[in-house]
Amino acid sequence: MDFIKNNYPKLMISVLLLMLALFSVTNLFDDYGEKYTDEGFKRSLSAFAVAKGLNGVISVVQGTEVAVEPAGIGLILTPGQILDPANDLIERFSWVMLVCTTSLGIQSILLKMFSSFYFSAMVASLLLMMVLFVWNDKKSSVGMKNVLYRFAVFLIILRFFIPAMAISSEAVYSAFLEPKYAESKLQLEQSNEVITLLSEENKGVTKESKDIPWYEALSNNFNAAIDSFDVDKRVEQLKSEADNMTNHLINLIVVFTMQNIFLPLVFIWLALKLVKANFTFRFFN
Repeated sequence: MDFIKNNYPKLMISVLLLMLALFSVTNLFDDYGEKYTDEGFKRSLSAFAVAKGLNGVISVVQGTEVAVEPAGIGLILTPGQILDPANDLIERFSWVMLVCTTSLGIQSILLKMFSSFYFSAMVASLLLMMVLFVWNDKKSSVGMKNVLYRFAVFLIILRFFIPAMAISSEAVYSAFLEPKYAESKLQLEQSNEVITLLSEENKGVTKESKDIPWYEALSNNFNAAIDSFDVDKRVEQLKSEADNMTNHLINLIVVFTMQNIFLPLVFIWLALKLVKANFTFRFFN
């Protein structure tokens, strides 16, 4: 009991160092970090694919003209132009997704670098040496002790920074962002189907005037008037889908920017602060 009481700080530091050495060589945190990074990458690619699909459908709709001639009066509509603002937002969303996927790719590379066998073995070996140093440091100078502790803490930050960032980012996503992502992605997929259907229907609403008997012209004018009403109805549907797409695209931009840009920047800032504090802090006086 007296031994534990007299060496309590050394025991606590030794236990901490041994646990970190164990985590370093077992890659427990790295497995979770790699798993969550891969899941984030797949989500980014999935959302990007939905956006590109919408971009293709909107491009087709924008090139569609609807010609209606009620009562012999020519009228050409281009309902696809209503989707211009949403299409512009999709282009910007594509740039955001490019940045997010690049961020995830960099995280994946750094994770593999700092969880490699050689780096992990080096960190674990240093931590084990630090345990021996903790119990036999009487002959070392204060300056040497500070240098060794600072170097050990620096390697610990490098070793566990990326896995901690990936795990924390996924925790934030699961707790706050996942419902918004799932709902917005589903709504965009439905918008894709609706716009495709409206595009096919609009192609069939084209009426041309011909030299036909008056009673057929009267019938055609009546049908053209009905078709004109249908076109107006579809235009309103396109407006509604455009507004819906805009809202959900913004939601996805918020989700991916928060998880893959904002949170990594916060972690980088914290890591830099820790490194700076580590190299200015005096473990021994």
